[in-house]
Amino acid sequence: MTTEIPAPGQVFLAGPMPRFGLPRYLGRQVQVAPDAPIGIFGHLSCPAVLTPSLLAHVPRTAIIRDFHCVTTWTAPRVQWEGWRFADVWAALLAELAQPDVTHVMVSAHDGYQACVPLEELLHPDVLLADHMNGAPLMPAHGAPLRLITPQLYGYKNIKHLRRLEFLPAPVTSLAGRFLSHPRGRVDLEERSGTGVSRFWRWVYRTQLSGYLRGARALSERSLRIAGP
Repeated sequence: MTTEIPAPGQVFLAGPMPRFGLPRYLGRQVQVAPDAPIGIFGHLSCPAVLTPSLLAHVPRTAIIRDFHCVTTWTAPRVQWEGWRFADVWAALLAELAQPDVTHVMVSAHDGYQACVPLEELLHPDVLLADHMNGAPLMPAHGAPLRLITPQLYGYKNIKHLRRLEFLPAPVTSLAGRFLSHPRGRVDLEERSGTGVSRFWRWVYRTQLSGYLRGARALSERSLRIAGP
């Protein structure tokens, strides 16, 4: 759902959505073949791969939703197109998963990963997206396929999907609990596992202008490298 009022603690951006992420990932240039498969591992009857030919059997959908970064900016009314995770789950993954699966470790080709509750992934707005604003995803925004969870902060919206590992319990590091929340819901301001959401809102807001300058510079550099 999109709104005319920002989510709690957020401000609307003017202009295009910048590339976002932790500094050690922001500058990484990732080039992945459009038909690269996604590995499926973990608590399953057997490992599997998710390929474009399998996704072709799942209906496509498009949504328009606000996109929320934990650093307090929101890109309003971003259009995403791809496959609902719930549809992919029902058509291809549910029969492989063990009954005790509660979380999925989502990993990217750039090395980033995040643990997401299966319950959140089955939300009807969650997509495996390959298009953004009417055009194929570019590398700066997660090509060839990325996870979109509009109800969660951007750190749960993993770019450059590489593998899904199905788990019977959440997995996170101490640093991960400090820098992110196990769930990351926007409406509850779950910015960090430490709680104190208003403190983290203040911390991010004081750094926002500098962060956006750096992120936009990286986006422009990515566009130059990617070419037309």
